[in-house]
Amino acid sequence: MSSGANSSGANGSGPAAGADSAGTAGGSASLAVDGLVAGYGEVIALDGVTVTAGAGSITAVLGANGAGKTTLLRAVSGLIKTRRGQILLADHDVAGRGPEQIVRAGIAHVPEGQGVIPELTVEENLRVGMMSWRRGQRADRAAALEEEYARFKPLADRRRKLASTLSGGERQMLVIARALLARPRVLLLDEPSLGLAPRVMAQVMDLVVRLSREHGLTIVLVEQNARGALAIADHGVVLNLGRVVASADAATLAADVALRHHYLGF
Repeated sequence: MSSGANSSGANGSGPAAGADSAGTAGGSASLAVDGLVAGYGEVIALDGVTVTAGAGSITAVLGANGAGKTTLLRAVSGLIKTRRGQILLADHDVAGRGPEQIVRAGIAHVPEGQGVIPELTVEENLRVGMMSWRRGQRADRAAALEEEYARFKPLADRRRKLASTLSGGERQMLVIARALLARPRVLLLDEPSLGLAPRVMAQVMDLVVRLSREHGLTIVLVEQNARGALAIADHGVVLNLGRVVASADAATLAADVALRHHYLGF
């Protein structure tokens, strides 16, 4: 369900610089967070966090409520300022940049809570995802929209409906499609299965796998459903009170009985 339209960024048309194919902005890119410190006011929520997501891989970020998972994604996407550390997108440090600059660099963030704009239609919500594009031909944008409608058929049927009328699963489709329209190289997903029925949750996880395996998108997946996340991830990181307490391949983490008991709840 990722993007596949070929829209050129040359001559000021098409999406942000380098965007060229299947939900990516210039191909796969690694993401490396090194020694990241961030927080809210006097509270340190991330204390020297180091996480590496290989290009085209799925990295699951796990931990209890308050561990720092959402803060990590918010720091990477520029929604909160970092106090120290690096955020390397394909070896280019984007720490300290604003959210719009980070989107243009190739990182898209799907926040927790199915964050649609309810008073806008489905299509108007999707067009928000193309705000980072350079000025381009109308045909490029229309083709990109139709590509997402082909991928998320329930959205195609409701493109003129207000987003407030969508089901929970349809809202999750909408926010992911909107993020893909920014043509990211790295996609940050915060609790994409939260509140969804098991069948819809399975569809979302299948989507995540296809975005990575078929289109080379680098995905950082924050999930309370640790078992489900580790089942599809290549690598896993466990946070506790703002620090990394475990980092290993997903199968190793899933098999660690003590780790599951103390930090993952299964």
